[in-house]
Amino acid sequence: MSPSRWKLNLDWVTPSLAVGGRFPIEAADHLARNLGISAIVDVRGEARDDERALREHGIAFLHLPAQDLGALRLERLDDGVAWVAERLARGEKVLIHCEHGVGRSALLALCVMVARGEAPLEALANAKARRWQVSPSETQLRAFRAWTARWREGHAVSWAVPSVEALAERAYSHLRHPPPAEES
Repeated sequence: MSPSRWKLNLDWVTPSLAVGGRFPIEAADHLARNLGISAIVDVRGEARDDERALREHGIAFLHLPAQDLGALRLERLDDGVAWVAERLARGEKVLIHCEHGVGRSALLALCVMVARGEAPLEALANAKARRWQVSPSETQLRAFRAWTARWREGHAVSWAVPSVEALAERAYSHLRHPPPAEES
């Protein structure tokens, strides 16, 4: 299937970290060759990428399943952050995806962004600016808050842990100011 037959649902939230939704496995070659993605994290509980097919295209794979609208457990967030951060530190490009690229994938990406030096609200604002769909559920925002509180305890950071309300205000800002309609 050629790239003209499908449209990838992903955005770069940093120069090396993309967040998105599911993709056809036929897109693996395009992801690797054209986008330079060498690692993928699939956080869907309801499905799973074909690891063998991804590896055939030189893409490392990690599956950290979570149910839709649910959050990854803190230990899984830790595992995902470590796995992604290691690859980013080596200069690799990573895609984190779930079904639609709204909540579960955004949650893990936000944790990665915090681990790489951004304050939680800054990470959320930056991710939202690059992918307006980033809108973790309340459960996911609570997990992000809990993860950042634990991260803060073990690291010398100057930021305070934001409230769930402050995170929700930023995450759902598109509801007050919808993004412009896509041009055809």
